[in-house]
Amino acid sequence: MTKTTVSFITINYNSSSYTIELLKSIVKYTTINYEVIIVDNDSEEKDYKILEDYCSTNDNFKLIRNTINCGFACGNMFGAKNVTSKYLFFVNNDTKLLNDCAGILKDYLDTHQEISLATAKIYDQNSNFSSSYKLFPSLTKELLGNSVARKLSKNNFPSNKTELHVATLVEVVSGSCMFFRASTFKELGGFDETFFLYCEEEDISKRVWNAGVKVAFVPQANIYHEAGGSTLKSFEIEREYYISYKHLIYKHFNFFQASTLYLLQLLKLVRRSFKRKNGYKLLLSGLSGFKNDSSLKYKQTKAT
Repeated sequence: MTKTTVSFITINYNSSSYTIELLKSIVKYTTINYEVIIVDNDSEEKDYKILEDYCSTNDNFKLIRNTINCGFACGNMFGAKNVTSKYLFFVNNDTKLLNDCAGILKDYLDTHQEISLATAKIYDQNSNFSSSYKLFPSLTKELLGNSVARKLSKNNFPSNKTELHVATLVEVVSGSCMFFRASTFKELGGFDETFFLYCEEEDISKRVWNAGVKVAFVPQANIYHEAGGSTLKSFEIEREYYISYKHLIYKHFNFFQASTLYLLQLLKLVRRSFKRKNGYKLLLSGLSGFKNDSSLKYKQTKAT
């Protein structure tokens, strides 16, 4: 049996129409040996059945049904379990490949052994370049802005507002499109399952750099992202970002730095409380500490 070169891993949650379009694009463009692992995070029966019927048409598709919506990190880890491919390609289900992304990213990592995580050039629904990369949070960035922070950084990583046309080292890649050297992913222990939604990409990109290997943006690989197409916005979803952000900064900074970043975030919420829907509720939640037990992670119930 030929060993699979790349395993695509994606999560479906009540959004089978998006997932099916992604699967079609993978079949259309991928030229290397592949499998697609679809983790259904406890969707409604009707949505799951639609996806199950479609997946039965292709032996490369492996549909796994979770008994609970365990979120992004946990769902992807569930999909990555026991995978033996050389590369892991985590893609949001509201993306579509625009060319042979997996083959292009594989070739790049094959010839750049120092790179262990890469992302493609992401386009939005208007065919405009969307953010494929960004900077990790920092006190310098929060206090002085991106431009100054980049100049003061020894690496001078590109801003997410800069459109690059050549392969470039970046600090953080988009969570919607993450192509990993599987050996590095496993050595790092994969995604931190404390995160339910948001900030997983900042955390794991940081850990890749900390491990002494590098992260890159490869613009020859192209992908479309609906951006939020599979996630409905609500106060709980907005609060989840801040819960994740708090975990991120207290994980990667000392107490003083993390507390200062948290205070700066609260000051932003004070300003936004007068302008945005849910702003006041978010501020109150922030003043109470964006408690971890308020996370949607703990609101899920197992299917019966």
